[in-house]
Amino acid sequence: MRSGLMGGTFDPIHLGHLDIAQKALDQLGLDRVIFLPDGDPPHKSPRATGAQRLKMCELACENRPGFEVSDMELRRLGTTYTVDTLRAIRRERPGEQLVYLIGSDTLYWFPTWKTAHEVAKLCRMAIVLRPGDDPTDVEKKQAELKASHGLDSVMLTGEGLPISSGMVREAAQNKEDLLRFVPEKVAAYIEEQELYVLKEER
Repeated sequence: MRSGLMGGTFDPIHLGHLDIAQKALDQLGLDRVIFLPDGDPPHKSPRATGAQRLKMCELACENRPGFEVSDMELRRLGTTYTVDTLRAIRRERPGEQLVYLIGSDTLYWFPTWKTAHEVAKLCRMAIVLRPGDDPTDVEKKQAELKASHGLDSVMLTGEGLPISSGMVREAAQNKEDLLRFVPEKVAAYIEEQELYVLKEER
């Protein structure tokens, strides 16, 4: 079994995330991609609750073959670190090949990750080029991290979509059409739950 892992705040999940997962499935021959909304990320403070972010992931992955959602990180107490998730999956499925999916912007921060050297031993990484990033620079960083941390990584073909969760939150706050950013069911859920609308506007 070859599994792609996609961690993140998913506040909210959007079409860019789904595009990355589909690229990985198609180009790397993965059996599945597991979306892992994080519980207490070290660098972000989610606007939506963990339950709401999990629900949006589930709605986004409905009827998409090979897409799965796990609440593993949401159930873990304390700050969420990628290395803990990888250790847990390794314990549960010792023979599984793991490919962690990240954007090229995240690659530059890899040396700051908790126990980055262990993460490099536990998984391979698939990099999606973010709009505006130079592929030559990214390839150079990949080579540097291979030498310094033993990180095995591959760059997927094609840029990621120019969408961010911040763009979705801003559109929701301004009551704009969300369908250019998120699947229809996710857009309906955001509107139903009045997510990302300023409290005084409710």
